[in-house]
Amino acid sequence: MCRQLIAPAEWDLHGGWALGDRIEWSNRACGLASLRAILLAYGREAPTVTELLKLAVKHEVLTPRGALHAGIANLATELGVPSLAEPIPAENLLGRLDDAPLIVSVTEQFPDDGRTGGHLVILRGYDDGPEPVIRFRDPSAWGQSHDRVPLSRLSASYTGRAITFAPLTNNGDS
Repeated sequence: MCRQLIAPAEWDLHGGWALGDRIEWSNRACGLASLRAILLAYGREAPTVTELLKLAVKHEVLTPRGALHAGIANLATELGVPSLAEPIPAENLLGRLDDAPLIVSVTEQFPDDGRTGGHLVILRGYDDGPEPVIRFRDPSAWGQSHDRVPLSRLSASYTGRAITFAPLTNNGDS
């Protein structure tokens, strides 16, 4: 599991200290941790989150609020996994998950109180039924013990923005 909390040893080994405070950067690394997991799923070389963070800073992918979706998509493409940042309505998520995982913008822990966005997670599949259940990977601490959410709950915190990837085959080739 790729986590957004960057370990001190990784931070030091890869020169993260030159960027500033590890915890502050970790709080904004959900998109980069998700990208690392995608690269691994596709069988590509996956830089550490610290290395991805340094690439993101170099390519101006990060804003004070987090990573730009188009910037993450460009990094994924440069690292060997064709990708696009695009709007996808919640009702179309299931169909898109048939071929490839998605990184989507939601509110952490999927609240249904009207807040949307601010956190990136990977949608990796679903269990169909009267109330479909989405299988996800969340790089936050909460996500270490949660991996499924009803589509209705996800939809309540989903912004409608996603990062899509080339179809994924069983052996990791796209």
